[in-house]
Amino acid sequence: MKRKSVWGGLALLAALFLYQFFSFDVLQDDAFISFRYVRNFLDGYGLVFNIGERVEGYTNFFWIILLAFLTKPGLPLIEIARFLGILAGIGTVFMAAYTAYRLYPKRNWLWILSVPAFLAASGALAYWAGSGLETGLFTILSTAGAATYFFRSNLSLPLMALATLTRPEGALLAFLFGASGILLKQKSWKDTLTFWGGLALLLLPFAVFKWLYYGSLFPNPFYAKTGFSTEYWKSGVEYSFMFLKHYGLYGLGVLLPILFWRKLAEFSQFSLLVFFGYSLYVAAVGGDVLPAHRFFVPILTLFYLPFADALSLILRKSKFRDPVFGTSTLLLGFIFYWLPSSYLHTTASMDRQLTFKMTVYAHFFATYTTAKCFAVTAAGALPYHLMDRRFVDMVGLTDPVVAKNSAKIDGLVSTVKERSYNAGYVLAQKPDIILFNTGVKPTSLPERALFLYPDFRRNYRLEFAYPEGNFLMYYRRFQDRPTAGSPDMPAQFANLFNEALNFVLGSREFEKGIPLLRQLLEQGPEDCPTFYTMLGYAYLTDGSSPPESAYFYLKKGMELDRGGTVSQLYLVNFFLKQKDYAAAFEQLSILTRTVPNADELFRRRKPNSESRL
Repeated sequence: MKRKSVWGGLALLAALFLYQFFSFDVLQDDAFISFRYVRNFLDGYGLVFNIGERVEGYTNFFWIILLAFLTKPGLPLIEIARFLGILAGIGTVFMAAYTAYRLYPKRNWLWILSVPAFLAASGALAYWAGSGLETGLFTILSTAGAATYFFRSNLSLPLMALATLTRPEGALLAFLFGASGILLKQKSWKDTLTFWGGLALLLLPFAVFKWLYYGSLFPNPFYAKTGFSTEYWKSGVEYSFMFLKHYGLYGLGVLLPILFWRKLAEFSQFSLLVFFGYSLYVAAVGGDVLPAHRFFVPILTLFYLPFADALSLILRKSKFRDPVFGTSTLLLGFIFYWLPSSYLHTTASMDRQLTFKMTVYAHFFATYTTAKCFAVTAAGALPYHLMDRRFVDMVGLTDPVVAKNSAKIDGLVSTVKERSYNAGYVLAQKPDIILFNTGVKPTSLPERALFLYPDFRRNYRLEFAYPEGNFLMYYRRFQDRPTAGSPDMPAQFANLFNEALNFVLGSREFEKGIPLLRQLLEQGPEDCPTFYTMLGYAYLTDGSSPPESAYFYLKKGMELDRGGTVSQLYLVNFFLKQKDYAAAFEQLSILTRTVPNADELFRRRKPNSESRL
């Protein structure tokens, strides 16, 4: 009966896991970085992001090699990656049940299913397992490695070696396993040193390969993403608190096992120590630049086991222990499902939109442009779909210059977590296209820094495309006027532009945005067509401003950007608003020669509606 109940329960939990996966349906943009490495590797160019440039812009070597091996016969890469992740996610749920069965032999089937239930209900595991990234594989390897460290350490050794090849944090977990075992007196120093030494020997060939092939032992994202400062600590604590809020009952999930520490099972104590050590690392490096609790997913099992153990201790003397524990498990599972649900679905929607948008951009650039060099802040789906083009990663994940020689500018602020940037280096590459995640508005630090350089302001203009009903904006290099190679404006200049666009394009508070745009033109150099174009757009859309103001700034923008498509588009809108249909038709005719389907923007618009283009 016990075995049938466990297997039946696990089948239901697997179904719940799959339901969560399909409800999120996230294919993460960052996964395409690995996919580009796989394709270049299979095409004979080596483990490179840009052909001829050796940089370890990934942190998942084993995942990339596994995908390359499985897709070499011709199997679809993306589908295989997602299938493997889902399989690993379900495997983690089953592995949690096996861990409970093996290391807590006196517990009943309800307790054995409690932690798998929390995992299946949590959402974060399903979110990341099917994202195309290595998270699912790393999670099951780490979970199995922790469990086998207790009852079969010789099996834990290869598992943790594979985990470390899948994510560098595998080495940290292996260290924490050994340190926790020593503290709890479950492992001798000799056994621990043997474990660590064996792991080092297994990883030595990989370290030699990295040094000879890439010239570095640490992957490039380590330099681009991590740091140790007050700013990173603050970000990491906020990241950790969000996890505890959604999955730890605002900290009760940690406090309860601490209160029952002396009575916890040995593996629960072990798991709690590993969780604390790993959480300290997460906080120190500033958390993850990606949302949805990705960094905590690999230790979810180790987080829930001590909590479930403490919960059973509370109820151990109750006459109705089993029914109450079962009811509590169902209630807690619902809470772990419900609390982060809105956050996860909102994040999933944003991730899907980004991947879709970058795919549309890629199809447009492949069809209508001959641009060979791009600078981007999202180096995933777009580079994957444009394999023959060179990409400069402005946040440095796949670019060692940006990652290791960040040219930070005092006073430049952003809520985006990426902190590495080198705008001078990016501009020196003279990319044909510079693409921001939000189109026109510089949100991240690498994007904002560009506006402080005269090269960007003078030589790049804002353009748009309208393929298949999707409105796309990007910056194109349209001239090559010589300029100084260093910033000539203070950081506040770029911050002010971002703030102005938040009012103009976001909240539509033109009475606040227009004065800020005017302030930019009054205090800054008169060399950036985008400033004039956006001020003209603001006056045009405001409705309460005199039409000559919109016309003046739009014309000025066109003079500076030599007839850029966005300036032309807004002029068409201006003439339509003035009911000068002859001028609007003439301007639209000019525009459609450059931008295919531009006239569809006006055919789709309802009569007398105010344009929000």
